[in-house]
Amino acid sequence: MKKTSFLLALAAMMLIGFNAGAQSKFGVIAGFTSSNTNVKDFDAKSVSLYHAGVTLKMPLFLGFSLQPSLLYQVKGTTLDKIESGSSHASFDMKVGYVEVPLSIQWGPDLGLFRPYVAAEPFIGFGINNKSVKKLSVAGVSATDYTVRNSWSDANIKRWEYGLGLGAGIEFLMFQVSARYFWNFGSLCDDNGNVNSGDIADTVKSAFKDGKDFNGVSVSVALLF
Repeated sequence: MKKTSFLLALAAMMLIGFNAGAQSKFGVIAGFTSSNTNVKDFDAKSVSLYHAGVTLKMPLFLGFSLQPSLLYQVKGTTLDKIESGSSHASFDMKVGYVEVPLSIQWGPDLGLFRPYVAAEPFIGFGINNKSVKKLSVAGVSATDYTVRNSWSDANIKRWEYGLGLGAGIEFLMFQVSARYFWNFGSLCDDNGNVNSGDIADTVKSAFKDGKDFNGVSVSVALLF
């Protein structure tokens, strides 16, 4: 129900924005994404990845504008110091999403440039993933298993949705922005099958208690 309401609200805001028509600007956008998870009892580290796609800026009124984008967005995390008996492991995960953010912006046009603040709800669907577990037993390290593009074995939900808050500046044909984003919900698919032993089961439990990827992204757009 929550996901349906979120999608309907996103679609309604995009339809409203398209009425702005005449002054809309199409562009390309790319940038840096640093993401992490807030799982419990693990040393979770940020992973620096990227996003790229297309965007459409649609001015409204009183300094407001809407800017939907279509991105390929890569997020990830690294879990370290996973203990299971005499074994020690680290777990690297990366997920590539087709993501649709809608930036709701407000800022005054100062002639040479336009500073603005923005709220950015988004929704995405996973199209690829890679999970690697590196195991160390008695000081000997090796890659224990790799899961690539298997959602059940990686135990990852494909849908993501959340909210970003940030600011930016627009000048000439360029737009530079930064935001902090929160993904809502859990990474773990409760119906997934994990067949990789005690450590993978421990990771599964960690993601069930934790939330999806959160982090910071910085983007540069070229508007035409």
